[in-house]
Amino acid sequence: MELKQLNKILILLGLVFNINGFSQLKMADIENKKVSVNLTTEKTNIIKIFEDRDYKIFYILDKKRFDFDKKLTNVDLVNLVFFSKKYNKGILTLFKQSVQHKKKSVYNIDLHTGSADNYMFIPSMIIVDKDFNYEYLMKYSYIHLPNDINAYTSSISIQDNENRCNKVRIVLKGNAIHENIDDLLSNISKVPKNVSTGKCDPIVYEMDLKDFFPEKIVQ
Repeated sequence: MELKQLNKILILLGLVFNINGFSQLKMADIENKKVSVNLTTEKTNIIKIFEDRDYKIFYILDKKRFDFDKKLTNVDLVNLVFFSKKYNKGILTLFKQSVQHKKKSVYNIDLHTGSADNYMFIPSMIIVDKDFNYEYLMKYSYIHLPNDINAYTSSISIQDNENRCNKVRIVLKGNAIHENIDDLLSNISKVPKNVSTGKCDPIVYEMDLKDFFPEKIVQ
């Protein structure tokens, strides 16, 4: 019954997302997944392309990215939100999409992480609340350890978007795209409160915020 209800939702949205439910959702799960979107029938910029009892995935629609030569496949960027019902928060990312015009206002989309080995395509992310307000900045890094040029470490840093002195760094086992969304979001509680020590810089550059993400997500 739950699967039938989900299929109804996807049909109404004009989307097809061939993905099964997850016990643990990871960003890597969207690799090579397909979406079909109808620009005429979509009335919102936030399109739910997947939902189960624990998670949702939202496609942030930017209609300007569909303005291309319809005889070609357009390889472009796309913002996706991986939302956890447990934490009532989501992770806003920037990945790749291949867009093909099917008919009239209908487009077929293939989603890709763009990641290679332990490197993310775009390591900058934003943690959003249930209303898609920007709460925390998050950045993944994969760097040499200072004492051994053959050793690397993967980590994420999370920073309060209002008080940018408040941040925490967490070591990961590998690429953040393979980490459980709930595990990543569980680290929010480790971000210190009311820290103020001189100049406080964002872990995600302002230029990257402007180039990679909408100023705000408008429904």
